[in-house]
Amino acid sequence: MRPTTTALTTMVAEAIVGAYDEYEQLAALHAVIEDRLALPFDTAVLGVTVTVTAVQLRSGSGIVARCTRSTPSGDRPPRPTASRTRA
Repeated sequence: MRPTTTALTTMVAEAIVGAYDEYEQLAALHAVIEDRLALPFDTAVLGVTVTVTAVQLRSGSGIVARCTRSTPSGDRPPRPTASRTRA
């Protein structure tokens, strides 16, 4: 079930009511997301279906969704490798 805009606005307001600064607001919102979000779930990012497996609070990045995606065969695609060239 998808929450309404009003429900989301209320959830954010309840989460940050006692926070003193932006970091505390972010941490409080992250705690509410962790408590209320059922993981894993599928969604689309830039038109690609992904599975959200975790939601993390990262310094310098804010709240980040950890996602995986499958190839048509159902396997995860290989991670890109960095190539180095020597001059």
